[in-house]
Formats: sequence, C-alpha cells, structure tokens
Amino acid sequence: METFLFWGITIGAVGTIITLALSSVYVVEQWYKAVILRFGKVKLVSTAGMHFKIPFVDSIKRFDMRMQTIDMTGQSAITKDNISVGIDAVVFMKIEDAEKTLLNIEDYQEAVSKFAQTSIRDVIGQYELDTLLANRKEVAEKLKTIVDQLASSWGIDITKTELQDISLPSDMKRAFAVQAESERESRAINIKANAELEASKKYKAAAENLKDPNAMQLRTLETIKQVSKDQSNTIIFALPTETIAGAGITGLAAMASVRSKHLQS
Repeated sequence: METFLFWGITIGAVGTIITLALSSVYVVEQWYKAVILRFGKVKLVSTAGMHFKIPFVDSIKRFDMRMQTIDMTGQSAITKDNISVGIDAVVFMKIEDAEKTLLNIEDYQEAVSKFAQTSIRDVIGQYELDTLLANRKEVAEKLKTIVDQLASSWGIDITKTELQDISLPSDMKRAFAVQAESERESRAINIKANAELEASKKYKAAAENLKDPNAMQLRTLETIKQVSKDQSNTIIFALPTETIAGAGITGLAAMASVRSKHLQS
C-alpha cells in the first residue's frame, strides 16, 4: 500500500513539474510582439523566438505587427455645397509600439475605424463637389494626417488612406452626363469651326495664286483632265479667252476634232 502511494505521489510530482516546465515556455512568431504582464504590470515586450515566463504569474498579450486594413464602405457625407455623397475608403495601419497600444486603447481597430468615419465626414464637408472629385488624393492625405495624429498616441501608425469610390445621387449623375455631353458637342463645334477657318484661309491663298493667267490655265486644264476620265459622258464646257489664245490654232483644231467626234457619236 505504501509502495502504491509512493509511486502515485512520484508520478503526480513529475507530471506537475512537466506541466510547469511546459507552461513556462512560450514562442513568439516573427510577425508578432508579445507584451508580458507580471502582477498586472508590463514586465517586458518579447520579440520573435522562444522565451520563458513564470507560470501562473506572467500573462501574455500578443499583437500582430503586420499591415492591417480598415474598410470603410458606404460612408455618407455632405459636401460644402450641400450635396450628399457616398464614400468608400480604406485605412492602412501598423502597430509601432505594442506596449503603448496595450496601455492606451482597449480595441484599437474599432477606435481607429470610428475616428476615421467621423474625420472623413469633417474632411468632405470642407470641399465642394467639383473640387472633391478633382482632388481625391488631397482629401485622402488630409484624412490620413488627421487620423494619424490621434492614432500615434495609441502606438499606431496610419501609413496610408485611400478613397476608393465617391458615389453621387442619381439626379446628380444625370446632370453630370448632360454636362459632359454638352462639353463634347461644344468641342466638336469648335474643332469643325477651326477646320473651316483653316480651309477658308487655304482657299483664299489659292484664289490669290489663280489671279495669274498661267496658273488659271493650268488649273483649268487639270480640271478638264479629271472630269474627262469617264468616256461615257458628254462634257460641255466654256474656256476662258486667255486659255483659247494660249492654246493657239493647234489647240482650237484639236478641240474642234473632239467636238466632231462627240457629235458623230
């Protein structure tokens, strides 16, 4: 009986020792930091690797040090010119000081999300709609600065904010579509008017050149050549006296021959 009692106590003691030994060892992954609390006070901050703690005395709080995102979809805001818009934004953040995060904020993700939602409404209210649509990066940078000022006291760094989408009311979308169509039509009219103006300048220059009788004759002969390519047509034209005089007797005889052939056909 005493032997069984001895072995029972021995096995229990060994089991207790093994349990205490195992509970005194903890491993921190490379992307985590662990804050060790001893009697409710911060004792140390452990980095990656195997570490030891006092069983039943030390407790561990782990913090993910990787980049984290907070999605802010469907946020509503009113611009400076009283137009309601929907905002889809995202906040990128990292924990820089795990001890400060543990001591200064209970739920840092929820806190950053709520503060960013409030801040984005304040920022949007500083811009008119046209300016807001044209300056998304500026708005996102201003939002980052505002949120980062508070989050830094929690040991959190706001690395970047982005405005993913700005949704407009349906009536505003129709108004913008009409405006865009009007602008396209206006540009088309201007382009056509400029083209006609340039063409008129070319015609005017050509008319000045054709005041020379020789140039006029060459142009007339070129026109005759172009329109006479189709032999099935009968062409009747009047030549200027300068052209007839320049052509001479040979030219008149040739034209008379052509006329005779047309009459015979």
